[in-house]
Amino acid sequence: MRIRLLLAVGVCGLYLGAVSAIAGAQVNKASGKFYIVGMGTAPDLMTLRAQKVISGADILLAEQGSFDGDWSRFTQGKEVWQWPHSLRRYYGVDPKTLQDPAQRAQAETLAKSRRDLAEKIRSAVQQGKVVACLEGGDPMMYGMTLFLELLPADLPSEIVPGVGAFQAASAAVKMSPPYGYDTSAVILTMGDWPGRSDTNEKLMAMGSTMVFYTMALDYPAVFAQLKRFYPPSTPVAVVCNAGDPDAQKVIRSTVGRFLEEVDFRSFPRGKDLLLVGKFLQVGQARKDYLVPRALPAGGHNEQHGSSMTSPPAVSP
Repeated sequence: MRIRLLLAVGVCGLYLGAVSAIAGAQVNKASGKFYIVGMGTAPDLMTLRAQKVISGADILLAEQGSFDGDWSRFTQGKEVWQWPHSLRRYYGVDPKTLQDPAQRAQAETLAKSRRDLAEKIRSAVQQGKVVACLEGGDPMMYGMTLFLELLPADLPSEIVPGVGAFQAASAAVKMSPPYGYDTSAVILTMGDWPGRSDTNEKLMAMGSTMVFYTMALDYPAVFAQLKRFYPPSTPVAVVCNAGDPDAQKVIRSTVGRFLEEVDFRSFPRGKDLLLVGKFLQVGQARKDYLVPRALPAGGHNEQHGSSMTSPPAVSP
């Protein structure tokens, strides 16, 4: 009798546990969310978290044409939305302030497109659907995160970081950009544009490591600026298709010789990253060679490894 009672209690417990699990799954499925997913710079650099989010998404969103290539494998059984290449244009400007009628009309059209898309995302999430916006590389570096600015602040959302071009290019050159021998800063930038206050010449004056997201970069103009602030022997590298094991290419030169010996016009559009700085030559060597030094009370002093008694020779 006692055994039958224990069996009955056990079966009841298993049943209640199964019901609870099913209910929990239903709750999770019914809770919508908006994701911005970094896809990495190559198919095999997509993170496990990105794969998990995409697998569970009801709707996939990306820039027009993104699903024509490798990303097409994610679309089976899912609703797919795409936004036009021009969606970011005129963002942040009141169309009424534009004097040119054609510009004003385009700005108004794009503003409406952004509002309409944001409303579609909001509606889908509130209906319990998971919407995943896929972006190459790391979305936090020149990605389309403006959707979060257009959506209600309390709408469930998450950004899944990805392996970006900066990380992939640094791996390609096998040198760590923060180690600039006598500099530590790494400046991530792009070409100058009208109205910009932190122009590249102001940034170059510090002599720090610089990384240029090219995006139709005017290489002659940038190197004309670099020559005014960096010695001609300063090493530079361009990494094309960073992170792609089949297409990645590293082109090395110097500030003084680059325009003469590198065919920069042949670079794949939007797939090249320019790195400038002594780190490309000296590696992790530093001018202070990391000798132990006293820190304020309560501070932590850790010697990271060099027993050098004199700094390495570095070209000026």
